[in-house]
Amino acid sequence: MAKQRIKDIFKEDWRTLLKNYSLIVVGSILLAFGTGVFLLPATLNTGGLSGVGIIGEGLFGFNADLVVLVMTWAFFFISLLFLGWRFTIKSLVSSFVYPLALILLMRLPAIATETVKLFGEGADVATKLIAGVFGGVFNGVGVALTFRGGGSTGGVDILVVILNKYLRLSYSVMSFVIDGLIIAVGLFVLKDVVLSLIGILSAFVFAIILEFVFVGKKHAMTASIISREKSAEINDFIQNEIGQGTTLVPVLGGYQKDEYMMVVVHFDRSNYARLINGIAKIDKKAFVSIEGSTVVLGGNFESLNPVKEGLVNIKKKDEKDKA
Repeated sequence: MAKQRIKDIFKEDWRTLLKNYSLIVVGSILLAFGTGVFLLPATLNTGGLSGVGIIGEGLFGFNADLVVLVMTWAFFFISLLFLGWRFTIKSLVSSFVYPLALILLMRLPAIATETVKLFGEGADVATKLIAGVFGGVFNGVGVALTFRGGGSTGGVDILVVILNKYLRLSYSVMSFVIDGLIIAVGLFVLKDVVLSLIGILSAFVFAIILEFVFVGKKHAMTASIISREKSAEINDFIQNEIGQGTTLVPVLGGYQKDEYMMVVVHFDRSNYARLINGIAKIDKKAFVSIEGSTVVLGGNFESLNPVKEGLVNIKKKDEKDKA
């Protein structure tokens, strides 16, 4: 399976391959820049592996960037064990580029000394706040570019995916819980409420930037795909490579009255680039319509559980949010 996946990667058009891997590399470097220049020098725990690094430094005196390196590679191999190559290969490039770029940045004299002087111990709240905002912006752009290249930043997200796969726990809820625990432990270790609050604010900035730069507000998306001759091949690609179930819907063309088979799939936004690139590789003339899904329940998404009647009017709620 791994050999076949690697062969499939190198069968892609070299321009597409270059573009995607350039996005992943640049995204990983921006993520390292935001973490190494702003968040770690300011000791801002935003969750994730950088938060684990801050905790490791506070408890045991380990260098935070080395903790990130070890944990990133550890999660990479854990992903191989529990999730297989199909998922893990998405985080291969970022798992090497991000921690190595972070270590290099934090050992450059200008960063190792000047950023610590500027954002480190003794900096006022306003300066720490600036570090939190800029760290969130760079990290948000970095992760968004990595997603656009069809990659994954791995790390703690791998643990979330494993819990979702084997225990059917909600991806979004578990992501929130794990990051919340990391921030809570950081508060206990650092004993600084203000730093923790700024870290939470930085995490919100990160989320907003990620939503803005990537493909929209919805974590779940729905694609409707029509191909004249290759619907079956596209369907197989989505099920085998993206790992999502599909629905086949017979449709009739309104102009020439031709009959087609439309492939409908609900997918996580992190698979957006892989889905588009895969369809383009199979049939560049395919018609693809993608929409953000307000709610997707069941399957690989959130569990389908009963809700109280009259709990929420989703459409009205979204309209209020936009207003």
